[in-house]
Amino acid sequence: MTGNALHLTLVRHGATDWNGIGRWQGWTDTPLGTLGESQAARLAARLSHQTFDAVYSSDLSRAARTAELSLPGLSLSGAPLQLDVRLREMHFGQYEGVTTDAVTHDADYADWQRDPWLLAAPGGGESLRVVADRMQDWADGLSGERVIAFSHGAAIRALLCGLFGWPALPQPGYVLPFPYQLAHTGLTRLSRAQGRWTLVSYNDAAHLEE
Repeated sequence: MTGNALHLTLVRHGATDWNGIGRWQGWTDTPLGTLGESQAARLAARLSHQTFDAVYSSDLSRAARTAELSLPGLSLSGAPLQLDVRLREMHFGQYEGVTTDAVTHDADYADWQRDPWLLAAPGGGESLRVVADRMQDWADGLSGERVIAFSHGAAIRALLCGLFGWPALPQPGYVLPFPYQLAHTGLTRLSRAQGRWTLVSYNDAAHLEE
């Protein structure tokens, strides 16, 4: 796309109760927890002096609620919240709602974990390549100069792997093939100029520091 550079801020949703006990959420529509609401309030203070041409969120409630709490003046800003299914978390198939400990000795899980980037999660789930493709399809269609979007941990990291060719190597004891973490309400900033994406910052969670 041509024109002025796009500045995109990606936000992982705040924590849920399932996050607290290590359950994989995926497309399961779990609500934002008390801790997540506190995290979003801290983010709101940080974003209070920023404006955006467009505001997007996954249609899952934990992301949409994070957006509402982080940008409390949303309805007055001229940039209403737009929900987009492409910003959803990875679908974990038959492993929605489980914990790592529960599937350690599961043969289907072990087979999937050989290459979760290309292999779909058993039971109707997605591969991370599919997640990256739908995220990039959304990102490539963005217009405006300043955009913010509220999404999910696996989805954001899959997008970065897709855009920049980062490796996605299986991690022992962790369902996702990423050796780097992404904090709840952590900010990741990208820019796009003349069709080329640049990573500006990753996992900026300074608002959560005491």
